[in-house]
Amino acid sequence: MRLCPQRFYFFKILLPSFLFFLLSGCVSDDQDFAVLEKGLIHLKTNQVSKGKELVIKGNSLFYWKQWPLTDKGVFQKEVLTQPDTIQWPTAVWKNKEYNPKGYGTFRFQIELENSEKQLVLNLSRVLGAAEVWVNGKKYGVHGHVSKISSESENAIPPLSVELPKEKSLDVMILVSNFSSRFGGGFPLKNTITQKESFYKIKEQRATLESIITILIMLFGIFQIITYTNFRKEKYFLYFGLFCLIGGSRQLFVGEAFILKVFPDISFELVQRLRYVCYYGGLALIFLYHHYLFYGYFSKKVVLFFTVIPCLGVIYVIIFPVFYGTYSAPIFQVFGFLDILLWYWLIGKAIIDKKPFAKFVLLNAIILTIVFTNDMLNAMLIIQTKFLVNIGLLTYVVLQVYLNYRIVQAAQLELKKMAQQVQDKEAEISKLLFESYHHLKSKKELVNDLKKTTYDDTISVEKIINNLRSELLEDNQLNVIKSDIEHLNYDFIQRLKTRVPKLTQTDLELCTYIRIGLNRKEISRLRHITVEAVKKARYRLRKKLELSADKDLEDFLKEI
Repeated sequence: MRLCPQRFYFFKILLPSFLFFLLSGCVSDDQDFAVLEKGLIHLKTNQVSKGKELVIKGNSLFYWKQWPLTDKGVFQKEVLTQPDTIQWPTAVWKNKEYNPKGYGTFRFQIELENSEKQLVLNLSRVLGAAEVWVNGKKYGVHGHVSKISSESENAIPPLSVELPKEKSLDVMILVSNFSSRFGGGFPLKNTITQKESFYKIKEQRATLESIITILIMLFGIFQIITYTNFRKEKYFLYFGLFCLIGGSRQLFVGEAFILKVFPDISFELVQRLRYVCYYGGLALIFLYHHYLFYGYFSKKVVLFFTVIPCLGVIYVIIFPVFYGTYSAPIFQVFGFLDILLWYWLIGKAIIDKKPFAKFVLLNAIILTIVFTNDMLNAMLIIQTKFLVNIGLLTYVVLQVYLNYRIVQAAQLELKKMAQQVQDKEAEISKLLFESYHHLKSKKELVNDLKKTTYDDTISVEKIINNLRSELLEDNQLNVIKSDIEHLNYDFIQRLKTRVPKLTQTDLELCTYIRIGLNRKEISRLRHITVEAVKKARYRLRKKLELSADKDLEDFLKEI
């Protein structure tokens, strides 16, 4: 079977391109390191001149519940005593078994061979509020640090500090945290980069993130429009909503775009929206797969996998952000359960030879890779380039294409069914015409039987042949009725699901009405009077609970 031009274009060009970007995103980022040894980083000239990000790695000093400030807020590093050490990356103080709520100072020194190039210290995610002091001067602020929980205010964006052009830098980062279960600190990748390269890389990432996010949300809008205007299939609606909420989460996680639009947005609001989008997305993607292969999940399963995420959304909205973070591990496990359930559903669909089931399996694998990579990146087990963004976009594009193919297949099936119905209508009309002659010939046959007693010109053999002919025509009528039932099998099953109380007679009548037969034709086909058909239609409308202005035939064609 030859591919149509659109399918050829997709499978030969678009799909390989997306898979290439996906695989390239899986490759671990080529990183150089700024190695911390006993709280000291030695940076050589050739390291800095490359213009690459240097990932901070090693042990720095850490002072629990100590800041290099006097009670009057004057900087005085001598007040720091009895340092502990803490591992970078994932430099958060709960790893040292300190109370998540509290404050402390992270300290390390940087020694430069050449201080001509200005460097930028970038802390990509700060848990809590922070201030950066270098050689006794404040160079960066992230929210408002305080030893009192009600006065400590977190901020959203990464903390980027342009370091002074000095060969020896004593860096102290003061942190207060009362909102994260991990404690304060820096859980993700933190870097030192040459200034010009830093802002170039930052702009490239922000642009890529914005483009991908906007594309995902546009695809979502397209799916919702498809549901509203063309196909009333619920999987279009739920996938469109998933795209919108997934794109929104990318905005709140990446932060660059959202801060340009809403520069004064609070940390608490962004943190809540991250969780709302994640938990809501779990419910929506489950409902999408449920309606894509409808009928495999029981009502209790559907209820469980939609209500639990909704309860999670309510929880993070109502409770303080600090307690909201404790729900994340629960829903990470819940997300994996969700994924396992998809694979079970898709496996059943493949066994039952459902259309496009194998294609959905490919997409589920992609989404699993994205989900797993997102978690591993967050835990710094791996550091891939752009898998989450490009992976999610790849999944969305493939699913949109799948939905498009489903629509095409449905339209083709409708055309085929319409042609079959037209052919059957012509056959039924012919049968009705033949039935008239059939009845007429039966009358002649009766007259012939009466004449056999006194008319020698009429033979018994001739009468038997005529009887056989009449039986053949009755069989033909039954075949037509059977064909109509077979042709409308899917419709009958959907109608049974929607209105279980319909009898077999009701279902047969619905089928005849749906294919456009009038009352007279139905009466002949069912061997009842036209008045009986009229009464049956009236009873059917009551069972379907149709309003007076709703046309019965239109209603049945919509199912």
